[in-house]
Amino acid sequence: MKRLKLDSIVFLFIIAILGVANFANVNKPEISEMENRALKQRPKLTVSALFSGDYFRDYNEYYNETFIFRDALLKASNRISKMLLIKGSDVKIIVSDKSEEYNNTQKEDNDIFPTGMPNGTPHVETSKPAATPTPTQKPYNERDGVGYWLVIDGKAVELFKFNKDNFDFYAKVLNEYDNKLGGKMPIYSLISPTNSEFIQLRKYEGITDSQNNAIAYLNSKFGDGIISVNAYDILNQHKDEYIYFRSDHHWTALGAYYAYTAFMQTKGEQPIPLEEYETVKIDNFLGSTYAKTRDKSIEENPDTIYAYLPFVDYKYEKYRYYECNHANIIDMDYADTKLDKYLVFLSAGNGTWAKISTENKNGKRLLVIKDSYGNSFVPFLLPHYEEIYVVDPRFYDFNTAESNLIDFIEAKGVNEVLFVNYMENVNYKEFMLSLEELVRH
Repeated sequence: MKRLKLDSIVFLFIIAILGVANFANVNKPEISEMENRALKQRPKLTVSALFSGDYFRDYNEYYNETFIFRDALLKASNRISKMLLIKGSDVKIIVSDKSEEYNNTQKEDNDIFPTGMPNGTPHVETSKPAATPTPTQKPYNERDGVGYWLVIDGKAVELFKFNKDNFDFYAKVLNEYDNKLGGKMPIYSLISPTNSEFIQLRKYEGITDSQNNAIAYLNSKFGDGIISVNAYDILNQHKDEYIYFRSDHHWTALGAYYAYTAFMQTKGEQPIPLEEYETVKIDNFLGSTYAKTRDKSIEENPDTIYAYLPFVDYKYEKYRYYECNHANIIDMDYADTKLDKYLVFLSAGNGTWAKISTENKNGKRLLVIKDSYGNSFVPFLLPHYEEIYVVDPRFYDFNTAESNLIDFIEAKGVNEVLFVNYMENVNYKEFMLSLEELVRH
């Protein structure tokens, strides 16, 4: 009994010391290098926030996220978890929930994975969802929206579970754009599969649904005005190349290039050979999937980013509300950052909207409606267009002169529209709701 009391006293003493040290620490971190994300900042004390209870909720989150030695404690917890793994499991599944704003209905594991899983079922871990800075309009970020990863051979493979209703909704939204535009211009849809489609899972066959079949189903729901770009086949032909990152959910610029060639072939145009581009190399990239899994095998096998510099003279303008800033298509200011080197593409690409003006004088004006997969894709389009407009539906601001995208298209003289999204955003209705709002507002 005395031993128990002594242990309790020591435990409470340690907690008290850490609590006092945390309050005394004035140099609170703003980012977590381990989790690759921004941390909650101290909330402002206002009367409305105080009486609504928001201040106390926000302060509690701020206190938890900036607790002294937090990253060190997370690392220690991660090491202990790995020591307790069942030996003989050659892979494991990492579960990362959607952000709470979009997670009103919690799915059971049986809803995510098919029944009758094969022998050798991997170990399952859970990790806390990563918070993201609040964007201009839409709080959703695809890095929060995906949740199931198979870690195998030093890479994180994003699993896919087909949701018919969500695919129907994606087709419905694109068909609505076509109807609003009245068939005045071609509308293209390019869907990028996740990397699990091109990994030979062997004894784990059946743990992830066929994305090729899902794309075929989606195409059957498009009206005649939607032209589907078959990026799947060319990515499959090059699946043994470095077309997806190991530590991040995006495709590499090489994967984006192959998708670009599929787009050009769909349009009946010749793609620019990759050899004509100057290549820059960025080492030691640990991206979004490493931040979610914090897996040691991924940490020991970081990615390399290869970026291809545009050879066409251009002006890249990023608009946030009514403020315009000039930026670089490939922005090497992000190359030395620790958070996310993928931001080198389109200078992070998260403006309200952006305009790329090139030296071409062919009258071709394209609107690209995209998620972050489009960031490494758009630079390859410069040789083909006079103007390229870029919109990410999560960041569009309705206070601009053109409140919806139909007005935007008409005001800018756009004559082609291209949707570039990756599979999990097609399969995630909340992303498409933001896109639907842009045509109905």
